[in-house]
Amino acid sequence: MEDYISVEYNDEKRPQTSYPAKLAKYLFIRFKMQTGQSILEVGSGRSEVLVHFKKMGMETYAIDSANSAAEFANKAGASFELYNLSPENSKEPFNGKKFDVIFSKSFIEHLHDPIYFFEWSKSNLNYNGKLISLTPDWESNTKIFYDDVTHVKPFTKVSLNQILELGNFKEIEVFKFRQLPITWSNPFALAMSKLTSMFTPPRVNQKWFRWSRELMLASVGKNIN
Repeated sequence: MEDYISVEYNDEKRPQTSYPAKLAKYLFIRFKMQTGQSILEVGSGRSEVLVHFKKMGMETYAIDSANSAAEFANKAGASFELYNLSPENSKEPFNGKKFDVIFSKSFIEHLHDPIYFFEWSKSNLNYNGKLISLTPDWESNTKIFYDDVTHVKPFTKVSLNQILELGNFKEIEVFKFRQLPITWSNPFALAMSKLTSMFTPPRVNQKWFRWSRELMLASVGKNIN
């Protein structure tokens, strides 16, 4: 079978843009990350967000089950390990190192056992460490969620909050997130995007219309016990 990253994240289908840099900056500020902290991206793929955390002075690490992810992580200046996340794998990455932040984007919806991932993340975080996850919002992606055949687990605000609680995380926050940077600081643009989403059909390619309709869920939970 073809490598997932090579098929779904090739430059023709998903060309490189300035968005990952803007997202990294937003997340860094929004979730109060700090220069010098260690961050592990799980399911690192092209490491296109992780490379910008590196530029902000974070100590970056990456794991992925796809061989092609290694080259991207190395180019991003991150330490990389090929790693299969499953209950059957008793080996911890990076010799059991603990992290200040564990981050995943568009990852947990691919897991058959997401509860295990949240438990695993908590055990690999430092005290006061944060788990930050971004995943498609089921309510706004219902008609297109299974266009990706590797998607197995949709999440809502309620279920994402619940799985963080089951994982014994504290200071939990879950919110809907638009992948349109102008909406992050411009209330008028945010209002217009919300209005646009009401009249946009599924599978639209134009950026403004697509990302007004297709929302993500952003979440954070803290390891404080």
